[in-house]
Order: sequence, then C-alpha cells, then structure tokens
Amino acid sequence: MILSPEELQWVTGRMKIYDIKYVESYYEILDHILTAIEIKRDNGDTREISVVFQDVVDTDFGGYSGIETLAVKQENIYNKYIGAAFKAIFRGYLNWRLFVFTIVISALAYTLPDNKTMHAVFFIAIFLLAFSPMLYAFVLISRKRERVKGKRSLLKGRLMSQTYLPGMLLNGIIYLPVIFQSGDDNNAFKMMQHWPLPLLMVILIFFAVLNLSSITLCNQVLNKKGISG
Repeated sequence: MILSPEELQWVTGRMKIYDIKYVESYYEILDHILTAIEIKRDNGDTREISVVFQDVVDTDFGGYSGIETLAVKQENIYNKYIGAAFKAIFRGYLNWRLFVFTIVISALAYTLPDNKTMHAVFFIAIFLLAFSPMLYAFVLISRKRERVKGKRSLLKGRLMSQTYLPGMLLNGIIYLPVIFQSGDDNNAFKMMQHWPLPLLMVILIFFAVLNLSSITLCNQVLNKKGISG
C-alpha cells in the first residue's frame, strides 16, 4: 500500500534525527524504511505512521544506532563501487591493440624534430590530459542540484578525488626524478626537456587512457546512479 502524502512527509521529517551525512545513503535507507512500512500496511497494519515507523526502525534496522551503522556501511559500499568501476574501465582499455599502437606511435616519435617546441607540445598535451577529467567532473557535478538540504553527495566527492588521480600521477612523474638529483641542475622542467620523444609519447598515451577512463567513469556513475546531491 502506497503511503499518503502526509505520511511520506512525516517520515522524511523524522529522518532528520539521524546522522546521515550523504544523500546516497539517505535515499537508500529511506527507501528501505518506506518499503518495510508499505509491506506492513499491505499486511493489515493500520497503526499511526509514527508507531509503524518506529516498529520498522527497531525491528528491521536495530534502532537509532542501527540506522547510523547502516549509513556507514552504505558509504563504504559507494567508495568501493567507485574504485572498482574505475579499475574495470581502465583495464578494459589495456589490450593488445593498445600495446601495438603504443609501440608503433612511439617508434614514429623518432621522426619528430627533437627541439624545445616539440617538447612543449608534448608537455601541454600531457598536462591537459591529466587535469581535464577533474574539470569535466566538476562541470557535470555542478549541473546537479541538491535535493536534501545539509547533505553532501558521497559519489560526487569520490568522483572528484578519483578524477584528480591523473594529476597526482603527473606530479609524481615530474618531480620524483628530482629527488634523486643533487646540485643546481635539479629543476624538474629542465630535466624533462632532455627526455626522449618516444618516452614522452608513451607517457602521453598513458595519460590519454587515464583521461578516457576518468571521463567514462563520470558518465557511468552520474547517469547510472542519477546523483542529485
């Protein structure tokens, strides 16, 4: 039996007493509670909504602490979901065709003029590939409006962290060699000017795959989950 608008309003108002930080967890738990209440109504339970609600919370969820424990479990589920989804997408691009393509394109890089201008082109392209997923995710997320006041979106925050991964890796690639250098010639960008073009081509392809994986992840998560917070 579908609850009346007044009963739905009462339930959503009552949910404010629970410390549920993220909108995804809120909707998951709310849906479970409403479903349990509707089942009781179908079975002939005509008690006041406040009584049925508390009965469901105590019996099915273990009371106040049970609700908050479930919220934490939901957060862990969503965190694992983002990480697993990204790994699956990234691995999907790693196949023999990409391997052959990388070898051929890297070999062709030997024919390019090895000068500062060409190095600059590679650096700019790699930089854009590394940081554009974060901008892409930010634009998509900004189009979504919050539906639950005071609650953040766990998936959105996790997406932003995940799309920053290529930028973090780029920083590591640039500055890690500097740690093992001593003296005055330890400027990261000066060192990169001496990197061979085939190596830069491999790095470019690697970040292109990371870029595609991150953007695919954003589209998959935001469209499939219908995030609103």
